[in-house]
Amino acid sequence: MSQQNVDIARRTFPAFNRGDVDGFLECIDPDVEWIPIMAALEGRVYRGHEGIRRWMEDLKTDWEVFEVHPEKFHDLGDQVLVLGRWRARARGSGVELEDRPGTWLLTLRDRRVVWMQTYTDRTEALEAAGVSEQDLAE
Repeated sequence: MSQQNVDIARRTFPAFNRGDVDGFLECIDPDVEWIPIMAALEGRVYRGHEGIRRWMEDLKTDWEVFEVHPEKFHDLGDQVLVLGRWRARARGSGVELEDRPGTWLLTLRDRRVVWMQTYTDRTEALEAAGVSEQDLAE
């Protein structure tokens, strides 16, 4: 089941980058709790498919470009830890955020993502996942 969870996690990122909301939601449980990067900073949680749709629309309002680039997927049983980078360009100001480290922790159940949080601090993400850099190297 764990490798299947990694495969599901791998499918979410390209769908998101394409703006394919329906493709993205195929991997997401209808009762998901989603804490993306800005929401984490604001203490906000998006819930359910409708929350995900609202979040993706909010992104289009504020950002001309917002891309995630996963690099490594780590199987943690019912969780998948994803290490990578993200980039964005603000709508209006054109301010660019290039090559920013990003870490995503996803919990899956019955082949769907039921919880996800984005972290800008990799150490915080590792602590949340209950692993260390050394654990990931093994």
